[in-house]
Formats: sequence, C-alpha cells, structure tokens
Amino acid sequence: MADLVSLRNGLASALSAAGRVVYAFPREQITPPALVLVPASPYLMPASIGASTNRIHVRFELTAIVGAADNQAALANIESLALSVFSLLPTNTAIINGWSQPIIQEVSGQQMLTSSLTIELVTNT
Repeated sequence: MADLVSLRNGLASALSAAGRVVYAFPREQITPPALVLVPASPYLMPASIGASTNRIHVRFELTAIVGAADNQAALANIESLALSVFSLLPTNTAIINGWSQPIIQEVSGQQMLTSSLTIELVTNT
C-alpha cells in the first residue's frame, strides 16, 4: 500500500533542499516566502489495476506564496521561487503543468502574491 503521508513529506523535503520554506500541508499560519503542498483534484488515479504491482498517480497542488507589499519585489520573488522548483523536483518521476498567473490572495489574514502548479507522481500500491 502506498504511504501517501511519506510520499507528500518526501516531496516537501525535496522542494526544501534549496533552503525554501515548504509546508507539506495547508497550515493556519504561513510565513512567506513559502511553498504549500496540498492534494489536487483528482487526487488519486489508477494507472494499472490487476497487475502484480498496482500503480497510482498521486496529484498535488503546489502554491508559491510571497508577500505583496511591493508589486515589483513580489513579482521578482515569486518568479525566483517558481523557477527554483523546476530544479528541485524528482527527475523522471514527476509530471508538472505550468505555473498559474500570479494573483493577490488573502493568506493567513494578509495580502499575498500566489501562483500554483500541479505535480503528479506515480507510486506503487
């Protein structure tokens, strides 16, 4: 059986390798700059059923969050955070889509600039 907690925590550890703050689950308080990893929709998708080893695709949404007090600095910070993710993802095991357009959102009671992408991993059950 796949251990989804270990899979999510392992992905968070890989993403934090460059000294980035990574939350492996949504928290009540988030201190930017940060990356937040949460289950995406659809979350679990079968890749093979009935084989000797069943495989599933597990999808996570990764959200980059930076402070939005200064527009120019916020955009530069989120671009830097987003680009750093590409080199931190596990090779040959992750499928990703592109980063969404940065938008201002309220996070932990503060205005933040955010952008998201979906990461899909394949694991054995």
